[in-house]
Amino acid sequence: MIFFVFSYNRGPHLKNCVESIECCAPGQPVIVFDDASDDPETVAVLASIGERHEVVVREDKDSTDQHGALYTNMQNAIDRVCDDDVICFLQDDTQMVRRLDDDDVVFIKEYFDRYPDSGFLAPVFQRKIARPATLQRFVYDPERGVYIQSVKNGRRVAGVYYSDISITTTRRLKDKGWQFLMGEFENEQQAARLFEEMGYLYAPFVIWLPTPPAYRNKKKSLAFSIAEKINRAGLYPFSIMTDARVRALKSRPTKELPIAEHYLSTTVDGVPRPWIFHPLRRSRLLRRLDKLEAVVRSAKSWFTPKG
Repeated sequence: MIFFVFSYNRGPHLKNCVESIECCAPGQPVIVFDDASDDPETVAVLASIGERHEVVVREDKDSTDQHGALYTNMQNAIDRVCDDDVICFLQDDTQMVRRLDDDDVVFIKEYFDRYPDSGFLAPVFQRKIARPATLQRFVYDPERGVYIQSVKNGRRVAGVYYSDISITTTRRLKDKGWQFLMGEFENEQQAARLFEEMGYLYAPFVIWLPTPPAYRNKKKSLAFSIAEKINRAGLYPFSIMTDARVRALKSRPTKELPIAEHYLSTTVDGVPRPWIFHPLRRSRLLRRLDKLEAVVRSAKSWFTPKG
């Protein structure tokens, strides 16, 4: 399996992500795609990682998308590897939390062989902070051996067919003519046209880190800055799961979702639970401020003379 890690100006988080792969999937290829980071600490981390793994730094520092060059880099990633490679997309604010064993690797490879209409597998734990109605959508499919999101009445729900954090194969994407579009929602719609529902692993091995620094269009908005201070944004890594916890994860009843807080612990004490994975999660006021800032930015862009 090839691990692609996408990063921007979060050096400590990137270091933690790559080290977790080295610990949990030793010997597997790691390729980092960086979106032209200019933070000195991140640049130093990239140089250090480059001594062990391939690092691709985007030369064009300009971007008009709120995700920077993420999807451009994801497309570049699949264009540079062999058609039969199994790949895992991660980001610098994610981490592997348990060692991949032979059973995991065999299941993933056989899954894509058995189900030719499957485009993506999600390797992530569920988050306790999610609304109960959201968690209730996840239904275990005994034939496929994964959870899927059961959505009724044609509702538009993220993560049913696609996730930026996912496992796939280059051949599957290329055979379907997949081209990454400039937004998670757009890629969700594309995946809905091309593939069946995304499977969520029964025994996941990846989680987002709680309260990381966040950017919007590679900039720190006022709403995000305030939220990060309130939530004490920083680096809060997870401990690698013990053998006992892995056994508990892999032997639980299938009706019990793999909730992160039930199986994982942070290496730093005192991180409030349930963990927050998005800086605006708990503040309606800040979400409104963020939307207002987006409107202002859009208006400025519209009225700014071109050229």
